[in-house]
Amino acid sequence: MLVSTFELLLKPITPVEGNVPGSARTVLQGYFLTIANPNNTPLRLRLRFSATTPNLNLDDTITIRDVVGNNVFGDLVPTADPRKFNYDISIPAHDTALVILQPDITKLNPDRDQLEIRGYVEIFLQGRFGNFQRFNVLITPEHRGTFVNKGVMNLSEFDQLVYSLPTATGSSLFELTSRGKSFKEIKPEIKEIPDIKVREIPDINKPNPDNITIPNPEIQETLGLMAQTIDNIQQRLEQNGEAFISPDERPAVGDQVLNEV
Repeated sequence: MLVSTFELLLKPITPVEGNVPGSARTVLQGYFLTIANPNNTPLRLRLRFSATTPNLNLDDTITIRDVVGNNVFGDLVPTADPRKFNYDISIPAHDTALVILQPDITKLNPDRDQLEIRGYVEIFLQGRFGNFQRFNVLITPEHRGTFVNKGVMNLSEFDQLVYSLPTATGSSLFELTSRGKSFKEIKPEIKEIPDIKVREIPDINKPNPDNITIPNPEIQETLGLMAQTIDNIQQRLEQNGEAFISPDERPAVGDQVLNEV
């Protein structure tokens, strides 16, 4: 979630001094971010600083956090993108933290070194919360700076500046949402199916002439006689009705019938 812009400076405020004595003084300016956690649970937050022209340089910057009343010095953590750096911080419930990003004055010399880095800041909610839980935080970004002269300076020559920066939401109230688990997009894999060769099935109604066996002549003659006998019986049934024998073949009542063998 976008927070604000930032600008780190160690350079004269004007290119040349001109007709105004002391107008080309060098300014040392840093980015100050105050974050309040009004929730009943501690929060783990991640700040992301992005700068492109020029990129952030860990050798020329320093990061300070103050949560419990003492300054803890550290550095930003590089990411895979050379333009982006992360900084993680934990804030107890109902507590306030201060994060400072400024030129490292312990390494830079205002008499000969210059630094000018501009970019923007994002904030994310870290930790194991339920998916899409929301937490309110109060955020106030500021630029604070000190004017320094070359050479030895008197205490009266130290001037300071401080001004608030507009936030991306237009107010100090930010609603942070826990990240839900990302789901991998599943795309159906379509494969080409090769042509299927269908095996030809022979026609069972048409017997193969090569597979027909010619019967034995004696069997063939016997089958012919059986067929002729059946035809004769069928003709007699059709002529005499349901009777198996003709009326003239029926014996008279009282006649003795002999079976011929």
